[in-house]
Amino acid sequence: MTRRTLLSIVMVGLCLIACAQSMNRVFEPPIMGWSSWNTYRVNINDTLIMKQADAMVGKGLKDVGYNYINVDDGFFGWRDEKGGMQPHPVRFLHGMKIVSDYIHSLGLKAGIYSDAGSNTCGSIWGKDKNGVGAGMYGHEHQDATLYFNDWGFDFIKIDYCGAGQELNLEEEKRYTEIRQAIDQVGAGHVSINICRWAFPGTWARKLARSWRISPDIAPNWESVKHIISKNLYLSAYAGEGHYNDMDMLEIGRGLTPNEEEVHFGMWCIMSSPCLLAVI
Repeated sequence: MTRRTLLSIVMVGLCLIACAQSMNRVFEPPIMGWSSWNTYRVNINDTLIMKQADAMVGKGLKDVGYNYINVDDGFFGWRDEKGGMQPHPVRFLHGMKIVSDYIHSLGLKAGIYSDAGSNTCGSIWGKDKNGVGAGMYGHEHQDATLYFNDWGFDFIKIDYCGAGQELNLEEEKRYTEIRQAIDQVGAGHVSINICRWAFPGTWARKLARSWRISPDIAPNWESVKHIISKNLYLSAYAGEGHYNDMDMLEIGRGLTPNEEEVHFGMWCIMSSPCLLAVI
């Protein structure tokens, strides 16, 4: 990441903090931080995640509001005989709690990932066999207890590959079941991101803090323009602590400096969550 890009990110972060303060923090601002998916896909491990947390602090991003480190698809190992999810035995040799504890020790928040169906997007599109059967379908309370009470994560992105492409589940009903399970295990503080690749509907406000409005972003100008145009008419559905998620920031991944500045500025103006792919 160039110095110019980092300066732009810091300045926009300061603007977001100022806006939140001017509103007396009545509503939580959109989340800001880093997520593993766009750069690493399922090729992640505990050392990588903790190094990204260190970089968030070391580069001053935490000081301007970037406080989430989100572990996306790729941490799954297998389900034991009781259905309990086990971490990947190589990528996360010492488990997931040590990762979330380390993130928390730096004053940051920890995010995790799952799918509303049985199989994850990584298993379907990335051929990651460990994602087969790793989704929350049939394991809602069990996974919620593990991820939020035992492992201590604060946020979850819930994909829909396994639920939509394989099981054809009804979206509102499915996400409601998951939200209810999370609340019932005493994790009502956990923020949910609905990752359905299109605006899900007004019902999402009851369940989630943010929701995707488009297919996955790509590191090219046409993709960025397409997402901006979609959010022009969807902006009315966000607000009061709930946000249209325009997907991750493709800063440092091939756009020109001018394209990056417009990309980042529009994500800020439109109050999208700001999750870096590169720190």
